[in-house]
Amino acid sequence: MRKSAGIAALAAAGLMAAGVAAPSAAAPAKKGTTYVAPSEATGSVLEGVLKPGSLGAMGAAFGIVGNPDKGIIKHVGGLAIDGSEGILEDSYLEIRNFWIDPAAGVVTGDVENLGRAPLFTLANVSVDGSTITATLEFTATAVAAVGDAISVGDEAGDATVVLK
Repeated sequence: MRKSAGIAALAAAGLMAAGVAAPSAAAPAKKGTTYVAPSEATGSVLEGVLKPGSLGAMGAAFGIVGNPDKGIIKHVGGLAIDGSEGILEDSYLEIRNFWIDPAAGVVTGDVENLGRAPLFTLANVSVDGSTITATLEFTATAVAAVGDAISVGDEAGDATVVLK
């Protein structure tokens, strides 16, 4: 399994969830940014953050693109995970371009060799002005892609969406 030194920092940063903004090198943030502080379960399969996503004190940061007013909050960047135990048997699996559908309560992503798939459900959703927070929970699709390192309904992390 390829683990970078940045992954340990990502897990630590996610657990700290410090209130420091991600570096300006993050994905385009003209429309806002979504920060994901990963859970321990996510940290166990995470290989890295894919550009233009970035790593900061609040965890992984993904710039918002498209028009969030249309109901879907689209992002660029992605995650590299250890998928060696999953159905795709790919030791390095890329998941990109996350879409949050608040109405459906689901986050989808483009999964390498699988296409767009539901990866997380939203729980404990809270809206405060232009900031949305939610707990991400793994779906059956995510579990199938990664294997038994995670289970359906396990917490994947906490997301904070800051719209501009």
